[in-house]
Amino acid sequence: MYKLYKNKDEFFLKNNFFDKLAGTDEIRKMIIAGKSADEIKASYQKELEDYRVKRKKYLLYKDFE
Repeated sequence: MYKLYKNKDEFFLKNNFFDKLAGTDEIRKMIIAGKSADEIKASYQKELEDYRVKRKKYLLYKDFE
């Protein structure tokens, strides 16, 4: 959507809640830099794996993985 938006300077101003929902401004910065969806997804894989390991001790039922 960002690539198709005519006035790119306004795109995230009208969507100023984006960083809060994403939990960081890094994803917005990567979108602006033209990174692909695969590059963006790859950027948070280590943190996602760390979270999966940490959460295991709190699960009440067998994990779905």
